[in-house]
Amino acid sequence: MKTTRQLAICAMISALGVVLMLLGYLIGIGTYAAPILVSLCMLPVWREFGTKPFLCVWIATSILSLTLIRDPEQTLMFFAFFGWYPAVSFALERLPKMLRLLAKLLIFNTVIIAVELLLMKVIAPEAESPVLLIVLLVMGNGVFLLYDLLIPRFLHMYEKRLRRFLIRK
Repeated sequence: MKTTRQLAICAMISALGVVLMLLGYLIGIGTYAAPILVSLCMLPVWREFGTKPFLCVWIATSILSLTLIRDPEQTLMFFAFFGWYPAVSFALERLPKMLRLLAKLLIFNTVIIAVELLLMKVIAPEAESPVLLIVLLVMGNGVFLLYDLLIPRFLHMYEKRLRRFLIRK
């Protein structure tokens, strides 16, 4: 019974993630907003069931998003970074504060530069511009720092207010 409940919750969170990614694409604000929102919705899976089911939800949501949504930048942002980052974020909490911040920024910038270069070289070569990449990187770092602050706060809110609705014993 417990495995069935876990599977049902994971499937619903994955379906919710795909719907939110689709809405982000349709509204046009999805490049960072939709992947961040989906990764926050996945946090209860990590909190309740652990890392393996969390990563399964990330993979399922990523594959469905990559096949169903026509915005490659948004779906690659989720697949390459925002989907798996919360699990890594909590593992980095053991590091000293300054080293933790540098590690998180290094991980973010490495992945985002790779994704943006891939998009600029393969998908939209006409958009290739070093100035555009720098502007996207600066704005992305600001969004990332806010996102990194939001993860533990969202998890705290989930545990205090939302958990009783999702997990009934």
